[in-house]
Order: sequence, then structure tokens, then C-alpha cells
Amino acid sequence: MPSMLRASAAILAIAMAAGCATTTTPDEALTRKADGTVPWLDEPIDSVYPSPRTPTVAPDSKPCTAAQLRGSLDRWSTASGDTVLGGRLLGELVVRNTSTVDCVLTGPADVHLFSNGTEVLVDHTSSVTDEAKRKKVPVPRGGRASMRVDWSGPFCGTAKPPYELRLNLPNEGGELRATITPKDHPACSGDSESPTKPSSSLSAGIFDTFVEQDPMTTERSPLWDLTAAAEGPQQAHPGDRITYTVTLTNPTAKPVTLLPCPGYLQELSAEANGMVNSSTARLYRLNCHPADAVPARSTLRFEMRTTIPEQAKGIVRIAWRIQTPQNLPSEHLVGLVTIPLT
Repeated sequence: MPSMLRASAAILAIAMAAGCATTTTPDEALTRKADGTVPWLDEPIDSVYPSPRTPTVAPDSKPCTAAQLRGSLDRWSTASGDTVLGGRLLGELVVRNTSTVDCVLTGPADVHLFSNGTEVLVDHTSSVTDEAKRKKVPVPRGGRASMRVDWSGPFCGTAKPPYELRLNLPNEGGELRATITPKDHPACSGDSESPTKPSSSLSAGIFDTFVEQDPMTTERSPLWDLTAAAEGPQQAHPGDRITYTVTLTNPTAKPVTLLPCPGYLQELSAEANGMVNSSTARLYRLNCHPADAVPARSTLRFEMRTTIPEQAKGIVRIAWRIQTPQNLPSEHLVGLVTIPLT
């Protein structure tokens, strides 16, 4: 699970990032507010892990083609606190350059879900930014790239495993077929929609450099003993810039250091009638400048800011999760805010 969370965080931060304007100056971020709250700092990051060696390819490398790549999705994980009908599966599609020639992946691929040679009827959603679409991902011979793929329920179709992803690669790279090893699918949850209407959605990001699991993930994080809780506004409008707070609690008799400052993954999902209509996610660095430890048997309150997508409808749920290179339980240090939209 740590490797999946790690990969998901890295891919989400780049592939599905929503733009954030800087609203707190560095000077303001260095001082706690009058009520003791640590101010928000707009510091998006790509990963909490040491930067991997950037793969290099020949300067004249051409766009990757389906004939050069082999792909597979070997594991699904589930999103903590999800209330989507039927649940949501989070996966990482990994492609390997099996040819003897370097290549480059640039831009989004058109991704479709198949079962036994027939396309599975699902909605297709995406929150890929224009900046992400321009990202060039070098894939040297023998090298790998990855893509975040989410499958949200309710799935009331009759398509059976084995499932397969078919990608129309960017730059006329052709169709790549990628196997899905697990047989899982979102549940139907008693949904009564017509079988001719999509009842689940597939969301695919853009390609990014594949990151190997770091041995540090087997170590116990110093933040293990902390707990988290989140609070937000009673309501909001689509397009609103909102502020919410996350409180870290230390129940132990010793201070818990926050250094080096951990990251946090902020996932925002809007739902109406049990269906996801908008989702964004981004990884940030926690602001540890004004406070670098949670005192013994005490709490520390952090200000958070985000923007509700214009297209959001129904209810917005913000899942906030600490990210460290060291191991934390998958359900640990998670805060959840639910905000009705008006």
C-alpha cells in the first residue's frame, strides 16, 4: 500500500493538478496567527521522496509508438473515506519501452476500458491541466513511464474480467493494449439506471516518469503517533476560494517533530446523486516555518486553502492526507471535510 499511495501522490500532483494562486507571502507564512493557527503556504511539490534520477534519451528521440511499449495495471487501491456509490478504484498503469530505441511521451492518451474485446460503457472524465499536457516524459529503451487511472462506481454493467485498457497514444502513436491484472470492479450498489446509460466513470491522467519504491518506505514515520481532524465552511459555491483547517493532535508525553516538513495530499471530489462530476488533487509541503513540532499532549492547527471547481455540483468532499517518505498506515493522519454546494 505505501508504494501505491506514493505513486498515486506523485502522479496526481502532476497529472491532475489544479492551479493555485499564491495568496500568502513568505513573510506572513513565517508567523503564527493571533489564535495560534499556522498560516497556509502555497508550496506545491512533485513528491515527498528524494528526486529520482531523470531518465535521459537521445536528443532526436521520436514520440513513443504502441509497437515500442508494453503496459499493465497490476493493482487497484481504494480511496479512504469515499462515499461514491459502488466505491472508487485507484490504479497505476505502467508502460515499459521494450524496443531498442529511446522515445518520448507528450500529452494525454485517449483511454478506454475493454472486456473480452468489447468496450465497457463508462463515462470519461479528466482534470488534466494545459501545463501537464505539454510535459515531455523521456522513456529510454528499457525504461518505464506511468499513468494514474481511476475507476469510479456505481458499475452496474455486465462486463466481466479480464479487463483491458486500450490507449490511443498521443502524436499518432497508435493503440496500446494494457492488461489489468486484478479482477475487481466498482460495485453496483443497487443502482437502478438503465443498462444503456453509463453508470460509472473512468478518469485517466497523463504519463509521468515511473518512480521506483524507496527503501525508506519500510521505516516507521516519526509522525505515527499523531492524529488529524479537519473542519471547513458550512457551504460554498462553485468557483469559491475557501479556507478550511486541519488540526494535528499529539496524545503522547513527548513533542513530535514535524521536521523535515512533510507533504500533504489534498484531494477534492464533487458528487451529485452518488456520481463524481469533478475531481482535483495536488501535493503540497506543510508549512513548518512557524511551528516545527506538535507539543506533548497538545494540538497544532493549520490553515488550508483551495478552490472549488466551477463545474462542481452537489457536495464537495476534501480528503487531506499527510505524506512522508517513511511508512504510515493508509488510514492514518487523514482529515475529511464535506461541504454542500449552493
